[in-house]
Amino acid sequence: METHSFAQRSVQQWLLYALPATCLSASYLIYKHRRSLYAWAYQLIAKVPRPPGRAYISGNFAPVEDELLEELELVGGKLPEGLDGCYVRAGPNPFFKPVAGYHWFDGDGMVHLVRLRNGKATYCNRFIETERLKQEREINRPLFVRFGDMCGLRGLAIILLVKLGQAIGALKYLKGIGTANTSLAYHAGRLLALHEGDLPYGVGISCNGLVETMGRLLMPESWRNNFTAHPKLDPENGELLFIGYKIDAKPYLSAGIMDVYGNLVRQWNIHIPRPVMMHDMGATERYLVLLDTPLCFDPEAMIKENTVPFKFRKELPSRIGLLRRDQPSCPEGFADVEWFKIPGPGFHVFHISTSWEEPNGDVKIYLCQMDEIDLNMDGMKNSEPPYLTEYTLSPSTGVARRRRMSMVPVEFPVINPSKATRKCKWSWMAVMDESAEVPTMTGLAKMDLEAATGTDACVAMIKYPPGVFGGEASFVPRTGATVEDDGYLVAYVYDSKADVSYMNIYNALTMSPTPVASLRMPRRVPYGFHGTWVTEEQIKKQVMWV
Repeated sequence: METHSFAQRSVQQWLLYALPATCLSASYLIYKHRRSLYAWAYQLIAKVPRPPGRAYISGNFAPVEDELLEELELVGGKLPEGLDGCYVRAGPNPFFKPVAGYHWFDGDGMVHLVRLRNGKATYCNRFIETERLKQEREINRPLFVRFGDMCGLRGLAIILLVKLGQAIGALKYLKGIGTANTSLAYHAGRLLALHEGDLPYGVGISCNGLVETMGRLLMPESWRNNFTAHPKLDPENGELLFIGYKIDAKPYLSAGIMDVYGNLVRQWNIHIPRPVMMHDMGATERYLVLLDTPLCFDPEAMIKENTVPFKFRKELPSRIGLLRRDQPSCPEGFADVEWFKIPGPGFHVFHISTSWEEPNGDVKIYLCQMDEIDLNMDGMKNSEPPYLTEYTLSPSTGVARRRRMSMVPVEFPVINPSKATRKCKWSWMAVMDESAEVPTMTGLAKMDLEAATGTDACVAMIKYPPGVFGGEASFVPRTGATVEDDGYLVAYVYDSKADVSYMNIYNALTMSPTPVASLRMPRRVPYGFHGTWVTEEQIKKQVMWV
């Protein structure tokens, strides 16, 4: 009997120590491998059921896997004298094969750069080494939620999983989760790669055209928002004007100004009633121009309608706001904004061409307006194409007037950068194919912003050959130019029949469809978003830190 009791006590004592030790060991192993376990759970949820959204990973939307540095072959025309510098364009390029639905907005940022110098051309493409991509590369699989993930109950499950991943330390959000895949801007000696869900990343360009990520931009602690993909550079004083929006916490919108040295000198919080997608902004000599359009963050629609969580609510009004640039900073309160409610159904705007002030104080805004928008993952079948539209705001009367400028469907507008924030006459835009189910650009249009009422603003058009498609072009003023439109349009185009990409340089003054020069790329360049021209002087003045 005593032996049995002793054995029982021994077992109980063993369990007393073994069970906690086992729990601790299991907890340690789970914690140590929490990122792998999280990634496994993410992929399991994302794959079942298999979602739609293959449109943006096929054809020339499909990513490229290699990073190159090669000299280019001139296959047509002649490189213009004095055109030394870099054409650099950003775009989405998923590093890992998408496991859930995939949207064009989702891919990791990749820049494609062509360096022109002394009559020679070099091409380089590189991923932007974002904090997000670094974390995913460490474990060699996707970790972060993507736009294409957020659809239906699967989207809700992934969002909840992300919250758990943050809580257990599997995901690190403090240094941002943006992709730097949207646009580029040069300011204060820094070329910035931009994405509206994060802060910018600095990009360095070496003499031979090699691209290097310098790191994430450091901002003062008082700035607690993201940074737009479309800041506006004032060529008169070198200030960079920008906004930042977020969808998960108030204030939903902020705005700021950096001086010519890159210092944040003004910042404001701005009250808007609901979280919306505010992709672009405008700027004039005295104002920041804000677009409050009803493409609203709506997680309920994600679940009930099995869509992405941004819903166009055209029953709500669209507003355009004017924020004075000289208004004192208010990082804690809200800035004074004069809002103009636009009559009629709501509309959406991705891109503003330009804006300025008239001598009588009216503000002119030129934008690409969409009256229907659906951000589904299979293209834009339920969207209407954008058209160049003029708005005239009168601060003295509070009245807003609208005029449709052209019936040519266009997007990705650019102007002569020396005319930003001031009155200009010309804007160049990518022409859209209205019949295509995904964004398809078939040429370039030249718009006269001074066109008389009743006439179409499109005065000239470059039409690509059949089977050739492009995107945004950057305007580069010709050295010694004396008129606003004397310069070049630089763009990547893709020949779908030959599966070959080119960088073409067109005459922006004459709009001849024959390129001034055409450079054959070493392999196709996927469709992307926005680019910029970096001059030789700017390359020399780069600061290699952020």
